[in-house]
Amino acid sequence: MRSPPSPMLARMGMQLFLISLAILFAASIVAIVIIRNSNPNWGEGSPRIPDLAWLSTAVMLLVSLFSQLGFGAIRRDSARWFRICMVLVLVLGFLFLFLQDQVWKQMLAAGEENSFSASTSLHGWCIFVLGLLHAFHVAGGLIFQGYVTTHAFGGGYWSLHCEMVRHVNLYWHFLDAVWVGLFAFLLWLT
Repeated sequence: MRSPPSPMLARMGMQLFLISLAILFAASIVAIVIIRNSNPNWGEGSPRIPDLAWLSTAVMLLVSLFSQLGFGAIRRDSARWFRICMVLVLVLGFLFLFLQDQVWKQMLAAGEENSFSASTSLHGWCIFVLGLLHAFHVAGGLIFQGYVTTHAFGGGYWSLHCEMVRHVNLYWHFLDAVWVGLFAFLLWLT
């Protein structure tokens, strides 16, 4: 049986993964800025971002908060609080995706009169692609979180054995920072 990678090697792998994702999101933003600057009719007839997007942003911040609280709890061997936090992270992550779906539906409904959609508007397409790119990574994070949460209920983590919890926590902080940056960018775009 093969032994697990060293914690230092696993951390380096996670850091490289997050750097590659940061480059992907940064390149997407740069490409959209170039497209926006070369299109004189950018954003004409596009609806504003619904207020519900602010709520989904708050939910994403709570995902990061409860992930951090859970990581702190397991480092203190507070297994009960750790499991509660891990379940909250899962629930809030799914709530974020649900709210994002509602935001997109509201934008499409508001933009129907103005032909605002991913297939008829370059502006709509850019917003859709950025939102979908982030949503896919949140969905991937929920799979990762599901694994950690399941393992938590099996007693698989304690203060000296919580490297996987550290990784999922770092991932949520990363996605949180990316979302706040993307949301600010999307507000600027509209």
